[in-house]
Amino acid sequence: MTKPVAFFDHLEQGQFAPVYLFLGDVDLLIEEAWHRLRERLVPAKALRFNGESLSARDSRVAEIVERLATLPMFGQKRLIRVKHIEAWNKDQQDAILSYLARPSPFSCLVLCTPSRKGLSGLETAVRAAGMVVEFAAPTESELPRWLQGRAKQQQKQLRLQAASALLERVGNEVGRLATELDKLCLFVGERRQIDITDVEEVVSRQRQFSVFELLRAVGRSDSAQAVSMLRQLLLHGEPPLTVLALLARQIRILWQTKDATKDDLSNEQIGHRLKLPASVVRNYRQTTSLFSEQSLYHAHRVIRESDLALKSSGVSQEMLLESLILALCRLQKKGSEAYASEPW
Repeated sequence: MTKPVAFFDHLEQGQFAPVYLFLGDVDLLIEEAWHRLRERLVPAKALRFNGESLSARDSRVAEIVERLATLPMFGQKRLIRVKHIEAWNKDQQDAILSYLARPSPFSCLVLCTPSRKGLSGLETAVRAAGMVVEFAAPTESELPRWLQGRAKQQQKQLRLQAASALLERVGNEVGRLATELDKLCLFVGERRQIDITDVEEVVSRQRQFSVFELLRAVGRSDSAQAVSMLRQLLLHGEPPLTVLALLARQIRILWQTKDATKDDLSNEQIGHRLKLPASVVRNYRQTTSLFSEQSLYHAHRVIRESDLALKSSGVSQEMLLESLILALCRLQKKGSEAYASEPW
């Protein structure tokens, strides 16, 4: 399986396969790869005539193959992208497999799908004729280095603490992180280095602060304030799954901070361990007094189970999230022994 970095190296070397399969649902990374490929294959003046992007939901394989067989008017090859190929039925999949057995040497076909489920034969055929590229979102532990790598592409040096502070304020969604990083690069201008002070000045912390304060309200069992904060976040357009992910992150950091505090570590030492600024660690240490280790464990469990419910239930996500906050407040008030009997 080829990673995006290897794919970009492949393009820089002037190598182009007749077919690519882009696997994954991280739209930002896939769009960047598509635009890089199009820039390499299609002259700027010919973008109106080459580099089509189609959807398998609206396009039959026979029509696509006919276009691929047409000699390009401009550029090295005719370039076509087809998104959502999982929508093709068996007949359409068989038709594209026939093409992949002998792809046109004058064309480059890019097939896109969020999942390989039900497409193993097609994946095998693409691997034999070209390249399969997997676009997976960086894990939480990989995100700081990922941000540093993106900054380097813009000739900037992002300090590791600055990257951690950016994650603290924005969350883990790669699209938002990339947008905020672009703002930082513009903000520092010709200066090469991006420090934590730049992050503090440019990136709004209201979103993360609200989730942190929401958790503090849960720790105090203040259900009215916690629900009010949640509703404000949702009214300002925060997706329920994003709020839940931020809550899970806050719980993990609180748990790790509480555990590190038992070792009598300083804020700076804990910050080094968790890759967080000491000033942020100070706030977490103050909040750990509201939660026992057992309550943090059960909160993590309840949030994980709520995540499954949010993704699979037909019930309103906003309603499920509000029920979660009320349950956490109620259980925090009763004490951790109440968790065992809760129907989550």
